[in-house]
Amino acid sequence: MAVKSYLADIWSATEFRSRELDGYAEDQMCTDVRKGVRIMAMLSLGMQICTAALASYSAAGFSYIYTTVILGTLSLHIMISVNYVNDIRALQMLGMVLLLVTALAISFLAHQNSDLNIGMLAGVIMLFIAIPLVPWALREAVIVIGLTYGLLTASFISVPGRFDPASLMTLQLLIVGAAVIVTVVIARNTFIRKQDIRTQFELEKAHREMEILSMKDHLTGAWNRRYLEKGFPDVAKLYRGQNKTLHVAVLDIDDFKGINDQFGHHVGDEVLIAIGQVFVELLGDKGWLIRLGGDEFEILYCGDDLKVLIGRAIEKLHDFPGIEALTDTRKISLSAGFTSTPFDESIDLDALYKAADEALYAAKQEREPNAVVSSRTGTWRI
Repeated sequence: MAVKSYLADIWSATEFRSRELDGYAEDQMCTDVRKGVRIMAMLSLGMQICTAALASYSAAGFSYIYTTVILGTLSLHIMISVNYVNDIRALQMLGMVLLLVTALAISFLAHQNSDLNIGMLAGVIMLFIAIPLVPWALREAVIVIGLTYGLLTASFISVPGRFDPASLMTLQLLIVGAAVIVTVVIARNTFIRKQDIRTQFELEKAHREMEILSMKDHLTGAWNRRYLEKGFPDVAKLYRGQNKTLHVAVLDIDDFKGINDQFGHHVGDEVLIAIGQVFVELLGDKGWLIRLGGDEFEILYCGDDLKVLIGRAIEKLHDFPGIEALTDTRKISLSAGFTSTPFDESIDLDALYKAADEALYAAKQEREPNAVVSSRTGTWRI
């Protein structure tokens, strides 16, 4: 089982048997493959420039210069192209094309000279050494090594008698040996790379979770003040340009101190917990409940009518465990102040809070449960 699991792990660079991790690995590997193909193309371009200069100096023949110009142009083209390709398989194809065309060029020069000299053999070895520059997984490595090996072998044996049998045997030994070594290196690199990706993913996930927890109120599950500073600006960007209206309410429990004094702080906490759970559930993805401190909450809402939503929350609170028994003994009510603004660049949460808080103060002066005092205030009895 261990061997099977290891093989499954190195077969693909982006398959982790987890959809979330697969997507994360895809992005990471796309960046790594782009860098690898770029490095391979840069090295190939530098090698072609050196080869062309050497061929011109030694008068090696037009075929050498012609071949290096083609390979150099291809290398330069791939160096530029990788900057505009965002698909990992397309990037891998670019790397494969460069390797296979290079193999074809070595074969062409060998046939032109009817000789497998030391330079040709060195070129083949360097070709295989370049393969691990791109972070293939075993699946892609098998394909590129197989194609490269097949192309070179088929080319050199296609014309019987052209090449010395000893040279062909030496070439085969070199290719097979290089292929085995490269395959092992790629398998090991893939395993280590995937372990690194897993670790990095878990660390980033833990960091995000800790960051979210740091913006949550531990008692009610509502967001805290830190969320307004750190998290809400990102949310606001999503809604700008959508013709949405942001409704803001500041609400608290009337005479919350009296509840704590009469029943104890643990009962007061139960009331806060109930308010947090009910409002968070009803707001869903259209709003946010922020606990400002004590029994004071702020609501940010992108739905149609915030007063209607508060009314639905009050109905749910009637039947909440613990609240029903409490309301039989004591009258409990919520008061709120409201304000609204378009979702645009000019949103000032501090100014909105002050406007809603002033309206809440006005609602406190009226204290008429179940009656909306004005368009900006309201009081509801639980």
